[in-house]
Amino acid sequence: MNALRPVLLPVLAVTAVIAIVAGVVAGGDGVLGALIGGLVVVLFLGSTPVVLSPLVKASATLSLPVALGFFTTKAVAMLVVLVLLFDVGGVATHVDSRWFGIAAIAASLAWTLLQILAFRRERVPTYDLGNSD
Repeated sequence: MNALRPVLLPVLAVTAVIAIVAGVVAGGDGVLGALIGGLVVVLFLGSTPVVLSPLVKASATLSLPVALGFFTTKAVAMLVVLVLLFDVGGVATHVDSRWFGIAAIAASLAWTLLQILAFRRERVPTYDLGNSD
């Protein structure tokens, strides 16, 4: 969880700012849409390091197949979430889809940028030079 903190807190701050703006512009439905959009991004992008980091440490061989399977699972889950959120006559009447999209895009862009910056600061060897004998 310590690795997620530098990314998670700013993304939550971005989501909060968008929710405030959505509240001023669109009212309660906009706030709900923005908060759900940010929450979906945090859950889906935050789950990857939580699930895959222990796996990579345990077995590097299984990390790629499990990562691909996890990605596929997340894609199907995202489809289910979107269908449930925007069905006719259900929750969709209380969620502003425009602010959901704005918050989701802003949060995912912020998450990606902050992850890139975090990985650039981390000193992880990417290859082994081997023996020079």
